[in-house]
Amino acid sequence: MKPFFKNTEKPMLFGHRGYSSIAPENTLSAFAMCVERGIPGVELDVHLCKTGELVVVHDSNLKRVSGQDVIVEELTFQELRKIDVGSHKGSAYEGEQIPLLSELFRTCSDKLYYDIELKASDIKNHGLEQKTWETICAFDLEKNCMISSFNPISLRRFNTLTHFALPTAVIYSDGEGVPRIFRHGWGRHIARCNYLKPDKAQVTNQTMEKFHTKKGYPICSWTVNSKEDAKTLLDMGVEGIISNNPGDFLDLVRTYTKH
Repeated sequence: MKPFFKNTEKPMLFGHRGYSSIAPENTLSAFAMCVERGIPGVELDVHLCKTGELVVVHDSNLKRVSGQDVIVEELTFQELRKIDVGSHKGSAYEGEQIPLLSELFRTCSDKLYYDIELKASDIKNHGLEQKTWETICAFDLEKNCMISSFNPISLRRFNTLTHFALPTAVIYSDGEGVPRIFRHGWGRHIARCNYLKPDKAQVTNQTMEKFHTKKGYPICSWTVNSKEDAKTLLDMGVEGIISNNPGDFLDLVRTYTKH
């Protein structure tokens, strides 16, 4: 297996939005839990808010995680800081805030590898890619980061700006929210990415033969929450799995070596 990062020898295991089965997703608590429990990597999402800060949150609308029907891009960072995104996971997480990417890096530094998903809703250049790259460089974490997105234009912009400095991947699935033309990895031609990030349902022996064996793309699959699915994917040769319950797969992942 080809590793995503030079000094990793096993298939990579990522906590999906941190350790999101226990802690509130995309919060410092969820990421710190991955460090504490020995999870090597985390997957996370970044948006630009109204005042230009790079914030870590998945949905543009915060209703699911906060109960408030508000849009990240329409709020200032100070307004976002007042929103509780932890209580939905229990009283222990009451008051948990949306973090900055810089705060995550400051807290966890090189204790983790980061799969950073760019949340770009259109093809305009809003500065998301530039600020993401600048933040990575400011913390000297180039060797610990890879970039992914459903938006191949955003990925191409990142690759052009960074001269292909990091591993990048188009994310895809057969979901309704994904444009039909991009549901099976075609966006790779636009993005000029060097790995692929399909929904686990799209990883089959046939697609592994096409993309992995013949075309040489490393594969990182999401969201894998059963040991049966994880073993099937790892047996097929995927280089990474992303899970809400990453601790369940540590021992399994360690049985697979790079080859």
